[in-house]
Amino acid sequence: MILEAFILSLNLDPQTNQFVVVLKEKKEGKKLLPIWIGPFEANAIAIALEKITTPRPLTHDLIKNILENLNIKVQKILIHSLKEGTFYATIFLEDGDRVIEIDSRPSDAMALALRTQSPIFVESQVFDEAGIIEEYASDEELEKYLQNINPEEFKKQ
Repeated sequence: MILEAFILSLNLDPQTNQFVVVLKEKKEGKKLLPIWIGPFEANAIAIALEKITTPRPLTHDLIKNILENLNIKVQKILIHSLKEGTFYATIFLEDGDRVIEIDSRPSDAMALALRTQSPIFVESQVFDEAGIIEEYASDEELEKYLQNINPEEFKKQ
């Protein structure tokens, strides 16, 4: 089963000095999925989240422009699996009656989804394998928890 999600936050993990994007399940709103990403990918996502306009198109903006000019729509993105600590995603493109599936890193897929206002989906199995259940009464408690997440905990599961 696939679950719709949204980007809850983009943080710098103080323990590893790496960026972590946290997805939150949309319907129930209790499942969180942290995905560690590189600084360039974090920058691409941050620019889209903040709706910053750059003087020239960046890579994900260029892809969006190409797709728009070809009348191809980003239908959705799907983070579908986790293998040996690496997440895998697919971008689903709609070209008329045809759906094209493109293999992608989740960070690139999310950066493109943000730019095209396309939904983000996650296989429930991925949430089960690498996600956490939100048990926090306030956003401040959750933020404090997210800042202290250790990526090694997820590799042990």
